[in-house]
Amino acid sequence: MRRGDIPGAYWAVLSHPAASDAIMRKTFGDVHMVSHMVGAANSADIRRLCQLEQENAALSAKLELQQRQLRDGFVERDSKIRLLNEALSRALAQAPACAAHADDDVRAAEAALIDLDRRLDREVTRRQRLESRLEAATLAVSQAERVRQEAEVECERLHRELSLVEAQITGWLGEEQTALAPQLGGAQVLYVGGRAHQVPQLKALVERAGGKFLHHDAGIEHSMTLLPGLISRADCVVFPIDCVSHEAMGILKRQCRQLAKPFVPLRTSSLASLLFGLATLERTPERIAAVN
Repeated sequence: MRRGDIPGAYWAVLSHPAASDAIMRKTFGDVHMVSHMVGAANSADIRRLCQLEQENAALSAKLELQQRQLRDGFVERDSKIRLLNEALSRALAQAPACAAHADDDVRAAEAALIDLDRRLDREVTRRQRLESRLEAATLAVSQAERVRQEAEVECERLHRELSLVEAQITGWLGEEQTALAPQLGGAQVLYVGGRAHQVPQLKALVERAGGKFLHHDAGIEHSMTLLPGLISRADCVVFPIDCVSHEAMGILKRQCRQLAKPFVPLRTSSLASLLFGLATLERTPERIAAVN
């Protein structure tokens, strides 16, 4: 549970012949609590997203106010420049006796222009700083939304896997087949990759679902030249994406597309992922006959 790799251990405990009712109830309770923890994590992500959206709105409003103040500053500066230019023109048009007064007007105009330029530079700097903060907040909101959507998709997939495993285990422990259990109808399932110690359990699971099990270890001990022949014999192919070589995955995808055979990538090499993958490959006896 600390590593997040729950399905395999969950299957091992519930399917072990020495597991008592108390152990199975305790295990089921622990897994059930995990779903609550996932829901709580999603709630925290949603709260963080709302907070970022509020900060984004506040920064947008503040930026709009700063831009409005900046426009007003431009208008005021242009107005003052126009008035000062008019005063300067009048001063220059006066008699030489007013030359001293005109010099004072010119100096006042120059000082006013310097002050306006200083204020304008200050406002431009503040606007650029606010734009940077707004861009960072927008990026953070986008990333939080993407993380939340990915978490929701992963949570939904885990819930479906867990529901299927619980229903299947309950039925098998009671020696009865459940409605959710996959019905392979004699289809030959090729499993590529995985871990060697799991092969007997994988084979038992496929056969219990009514299929025939074929296996290739993706090049660890088995020759890669055998893989195309196994694919041609199989009705469908599955492979765990966390335990398969890139070479084997490329060969099986290419061969399956050429032969129009279905293949399903499994999330992990656990029994729960295989069970969930088999549910998408259910075949009736009529379909198997059509394939063969």
